[in-house]
Amino acid sequence: MSNIPQGLKTPGSYFDINTNTPRMGLPLNTHKVLFITLDVLSAQFKPVDVYDQANADKVFGAKSEAGRMIAAAVKSNRFVDAQAIALDVPAKTMKALLTETKSALKTESGEVLEQ
Repeated sequence: MSNIPQGLKTPGSYFDINTNTPRMGLPLNTHKVLFITLDVLSAQFKPVDVYDQANADKVFGAKSEAGRMIAAAVKSNRFVDAQAIALDVPAKTMKALLTETKSALKTESGEVLEQ
């Protein structure tokens, strides 16, 4: 029994903890996500922070593509740091609303209405 070292810990005794190098929880999320959507009717052509589907739908319109994107992102990482922007293109990229004669429905100013 003489080969047991003196500093050996025994049950019921206090033990050493190195408080200089603790690891607390998860590492910080340093990634940013930018959603580029086809919600062109929102005219949101500068990136805006989105936190949840309700916030995105408020900015981009009800049932927006940005809202669906942030809902999916929050399911996979609830601490996601996301921004969204509508695609600003000269040609309209969404499906136009059609009249009974299959022509595009337009506003009084001549802009095509899209869904």
